[in-house]
Amino acid sequence: MRISTLQLYQQGVNAMLDRQAELAKTQLQMATGKRVLAPSDDPTASTRVLKLSQLIDMNTQYQHNADAAQTRLSLEDSVLSQTGDLLQRVRELAVQAGNSTLTANDRAAIAVEVRTRLDELLQASNSKQANGKYLFAGYQTTTKPFNDTGGGSYSYAGDQGQQMLQIGPTRKLASTDPGSKVFMQVDDGAGGVSDMFSVLADFATALEANTTPTTTLSRLDSAINQVLSTRASIGARLNTIDTQKSINDTFDLQLQKNRSSLEDLDYAKAASRLQRQSLALQASQQSFIKIQSLSLFKYL
Repeated sequence: MRISTLQLYQQGVNAMLDRQAELAKTQLQMATGKRVLAPSDDPTASTRVLKLSQLIDMNTQYQHNADAAQTRLSLEDSVLSQTGDLLQRVRELAVQAGNSTLTANDRAAIAVEVRTRLDELLQASNSKQANGKYLFAGYQTTTKPFNDTGGGSYSYAGDQGQQMLQIGPTRKLASTDPGSKVFMQVDDGAGGVSDMFSVLADFATALEANTTPTTTLSRLDSAINQVLSTRASIGARLNTIDTQKSINDTFDLQLQKNRSSLEDLDYAKAASRLQRQSLALQASQQSFIKIQSLSLFKYL
């Protein structure tokens, strides 16, 4: 079989290019820390890495959702804690107002504080989140939920929605409570349902008329219990979030470990391979020089 000088030359060039390509790939692997640089490097591993990356991204979103739910619920709990303290103070005033020795002026003075507390309650019920959206408006987060319509009446402009967030593969959680549930479901002491604002407004109006309704304490107790019940629900959800975040962290760690085992580079092996490839390239370069010197044209 005859091999021409051109063939020998081309084979030498191809051999050097192949060795250079191998060396360049190893250098890039060491620079990036990744064994799999393209799907063609390991199709099976690349497919699994892609699926694991998708799971990691999804798990990261669950953690973001959990953080958002935790922030909202913590804010709601803080507002309701203040609301509970406010109602407890009004209850103390109601007990004080029941003292038969008080004069009309005394009760009028108490009424002033009750109306101050009423304003604070209305402000609390219209609390906003950090993004400027109303906390207790249900899905109507850009609509002010509670308004004084005059005459001791108050209206709710939100809806009954609860903003649900997916915090795990199989777990959704309500990150808010509608104001209608929190502030508008108070036993009025006569077998009906009232709202916290009217309880305070009616109490203040009675004090200004130098009277003390017998149902005030029971209505305030109902309002306080409503706050406590909501806070208990919030506490349970916050505990659920803590548990799920821990589960998500553990799952993420396992996913990262599995992905790393598939795509990350073994630096010790890569360094050894780089050394072998460098020597192979040097050998191909040296052999090419010798092949060049064997050309017949040198003797013509």
